[in-house]
Amino acid sequence: MVTRMKTVSWKVAFAGLLGGFIGNGVLGALFSSPPIRHILYDPTIQSRLFIEVTSQRNILISVAGLVILSVIHAWLFAVLLPALPGRTWVRKGAFWGLVIWLMYWVFQEWFIYHTLLGEPWLLNLLELAILLLGSVVEGVVIAFVLARGCNRFPGGARMKPYADLMGSEHVART
Repeated sequence: MVTRMKTVSWKVAFAGLLGGFIGNGVLGALFSSPPIRHILYDPTIQSRLFIEVTSQRNILISVAGLVILSVIHAWLFAVLLPALPGRTWVRKGAFWGLVIWLMYWVFQEWFIYHTLLGEPWLLNLLELAILLLGSVVEGVVIAFVLARGCNRFPGGARMKPYADLMGSEHVART
């Protein structure tokens, strides 16, 4: 049982790290593309404070923190899996990506970039569209690792993802 719990913990950690790495890779590719950079850093439409602050940040540390945060996303996905809508792991993962986006990125865009740094609404919306894509990729990768083998989705809330991951001896005790 202890060995299986360690396996589950490593699987959740792996799912989060992989999802965070791939999702942030998508974000990095999009945000560093010349057309997007040109729009986001155009001084005629972008806040001067946004340009000053974001050009000084340490990208490596920021991305590493986001990838590590994705481990929490994977753990929450595993815990909430029975309640997530969708009959396939892809749909559950896409929904989870939407949840990540709503709970993290929308708040960040509003509170930090718009309210504190003065970024205009249209640029917030552009960033949110890109961030939604990266979040959905992260959610689908997490679901791929954690839920792909669970075939009892039509049962909805009756499915116990941790029980599926841990095996029958855990199911008997829950």
